Amino acid sequence: MKTIKISRQGFSLHGMHSWMKFFIFVLSKKYNVIVDPIDPDLIICSNLYHYKEGDYDTFLKAPVKDVKKDNVKYLYVSGEVADFASPVRDNPKLYAIGYQKFEHSKYFRMPSYVIDAWTLFDEARIYDTPFNWLLEKRNYEEIIKNQIGFCSVTQASDQPYRGIIFDKLQEYKIVSASGPWRQNIPSASEHGVDKYRWLAAEYVGRNDGLTYREKIDFFKKYKFNIAIHLINMPHIIQEKLLHAYVGGAVPIFHGNQYILEEGFNPNTFINLHNFENNLDGFLDLVKRIDTDPNLHRSYLEEPIFINNKLPDYFNIDNILSFLEKVIES
Repeated sequence: MKTIKISRQGFSLHGMHSWMKFFIFVLSKKYNVIVDPIDPDLIICSNLYHYKEGDYDTFLKAPVKDVKKDNVKYLYVSGEVADFASPVRDNPKLYAIGYQKFEHSKYFRMPSYVIDAWTLFDEARIYDTPFNWLLEKRNYEEIIKNQIGFCSVTQASDQPYRGIIFDKLQEYKIVSASGPWRQNIPSASEHGVDKYRWLAAEYVGRNDGLTYREKIDFFKKYKFNIAIHLINMPHIIQEKLLHAYVGGAVPIFHGNQYILEEGFNPNTFINLHNFENNLDGFLDLVKRIDTDPNLHRSYLEEPIFINNKLPDYFNIDNILSFLEKVIES
């Protein structure tokens, strides 16, 4: 088995180790993978953190520095809004995996929620398979046993449209916000979320999974969840819709007007893009789901994806085939 040495750049020092572990998981099906920040063959890079002089990567246990190796390859990934096309076209050593839709031999389309789903299997230990759980039928009776409230939201950033939806929902019932944005539940309370505790040094390498697990446990207590991206961007899919599903909530989604092109079942979530100029109609739908047990059941028991089929970018063999091309080319 061929050995491949990999490293990472541009990620947060205290978290996002799940990304690195995902690529190790996939590559290990073909290669003997070694994490080597000094002499890597492949650098997984991102735009999520800008290192300062003297920064120390707590996962790789080595100083962050530029690699001068001539034949090193770069794989650009990001879970945030990013330009994948220009770097791929302009840099012969750079390949990319991202959410944008375009064709290029050095690009593989895989939105970042694939890694978020895998993290629920790996670091969070919520599931015992990487992706098959997305196809399992959800148990309505078990889900509603945990639901004690109306709607949840967990966000740090301010987003104007999210605020509009929050206020609209509160015309009907109280929305429970664990914060920091619009926080109305103390983090130390029985129903609160204290994600910052997982940033402590003893949790390095598990930060993402532990944070996700606590947030999802919070979502499980509520019938709906506000799942709105910070930026409305075509074709992007982050963790928010996924975490609402896992929490047994009906997602209230906004952030990608082409979301149905990904195969999501429109009968399992509220698509705010259908109510851009009709928020009264949106609230009427929420009220109907909230008061009609049969309608609520249908939203939870229908498959998440049309025909209960995952998009091709979830296929590990497809991802590995692209990574093999990166390494061997």
